[in-house]
Amino acid sequence: MRDARPDDKRAILAFTSHTWGQYGDFIPRVWSRWIGQKAGRLIVAELDGVPVGLAKITDFGGGEVWLEGLRVDPKHRGRGIARAINIEVHRTLERMRPRAVRYCTGRSNWASRHIGGQFGFTVAARLRHFWATPRSGRVRGEFAGGGDADSIFEFIRGSRFLKLSAGLIAEGWVFREFSRKLLAGYIAAKRVMVVRRKGLLEGVAIYPTEEADSTLTLGFVDGTPPAVRALARNCRYLAALRGDESCSIEVPSSRFPKLIESAGYEHKESMGMVVMQYAEPARSGARRGRAGSRARQSAQSGRSRTPKRSR
Repeated sequence: MRDARPDDKRAILAFTSHTWGQYGDFIPRVWSRWIGQKAGRLIVAELDGVPVGLAKITDFGGGEVWLEGLRVDPKHRGRGIARAINIEVHRTLERMRPRAVRYCTGRSNWASRHIGGQFGFTVAARLRHFWATPRSGRVRGEFAGGGDADSIFEFIRGSRFLKLSAGLIAEGWVFREFSRKLLAGYIAAKRVMVVRRKGLLEGVAIYPTEEADSTLTLGFVDGTPPAVRALARNCRYLAALRGDESCSIEVPSSRFPKLIESAGYEHKESMGMVVMQYAEPARSGARRGRAGSRARQSAQSGRSRTPKRSR
């Protein structure tokens, strides 16, 4: 086990390009960014001098850690490589001592969920992932400015969406803890839109860029039903203006999917997803507030197969 190197690219991409058959994998699209990131760790498993496995630990700061990208070369599966990678992830997290450890997988990926459960992970949030083709249309609302930060923060903090999403904002298949700092970054990048009525906020949406393919995603939306529908349609319109080939929406499984479908998105072009979070078992003697070490071995389990932007 070792840190990834730039010259691992050819070998890694060779066995990650067809993870989900015709849908490929997101690893080839994020490799260049991952290899350049200083926070966290990109782990490679090497066998006889050749890379045969991969795992990514992303450190968002403040003790918030995200796990993803566990891959093993199909030619070498069944040899304990995934377990060895998980042990190395465990060792790394022991040094990092994170406050929170999470990962995301498809709702029907029972293998990942079962393994996570064995090591102390529980479902923190249940969501629905929609994908659609961008199309032209009139964008409703306006981009928020710095002067709107306080009112938008309070709007989001008290929203039904944030309660159902366990306080997380989606960036495709990656989820971040909502905070003033995160919101400020979105506003500065022109990723927050608001709909007002008589000067009051009627709806708020956040449109981050999904890391996997740099396309637009709707990671938060709440407000009155008409405002939510308008802001959901905006996702397709804004994606078309950017020239994206696709766009996605991630919303809590309760209440929101019907609103999104009433905005023109189709249920058949969606799938369930769950965010798994380490919950320290009552029997553990470890100090609360720190993610337990043994649990972290499971959180690298792969995501289920989904069209185009599967994580």
